[in-house]
Amino acid sequence: MNKGCIVALGVVGIVIIFLFVMVGITIGYFNQEVGLRTTIEQKQVDNKNEFDNMAKKISQVAQVSQKQLEALKDIFNSYAQARTGDGDGGSIMKWVQESVPNVDTSTMNNLQNIIVGSRDSFTMRQKELLDLKREHDKLLRTFPSNFILGMFGKKPIDVVIVTSSKTEKAFETGKDDDTDVFKK
Repeated sequence: MNKGCIVALGVVGIVIIFLFVMVGITIGYFNQEVGLRTTIEQKQVDNKNEFDNMAKKISQVAQVSQKQLEALKDIFNSYAQARTGDGDGGSIMKWVQESVPNVDTSTMNNLQNIIVGSRDSFTMRQKELLDLKREHDKLLRTFPSNFILGMFGKKPIDVVIVTSSKTEKAFETGKDDDTDVFKK
């Protein structure tokens, strides 16, 4: 075999190895992008589920608290009527001296814990979604993955982050002057 033929075979071998490496890299980037895209899409669906669950928990526990409040009102009203029913002015003083039924606030405490816990959990899920988007965007923007994935038309994913009108306004204006906890 002559020297020119050996050089040609060496060049062809190097080109073939290069092509295999490039195909492997392309497959790796493509699979990484698909994995992130799928995770982000499913995380957004799961966030809807988490938000719905949070709203229902808060609403239903608040309804229990409302029923409990109505029951307490009935107890206090009947208790007060029983003590003032004879028309004797001194009976009010007797009522003040007697013990008033204890009020169980555990349902309200439970409601507060559910609200705080559910909102913290939902906030964490949104942060996880933003972390996934950051990784996906980084994959689409860094070389050589941006070049390879750009050939396949891969675009950034739009994610929905649930906030409030108050938050949106604060970021538009750059100010949040509302410091009143209890509105009058």
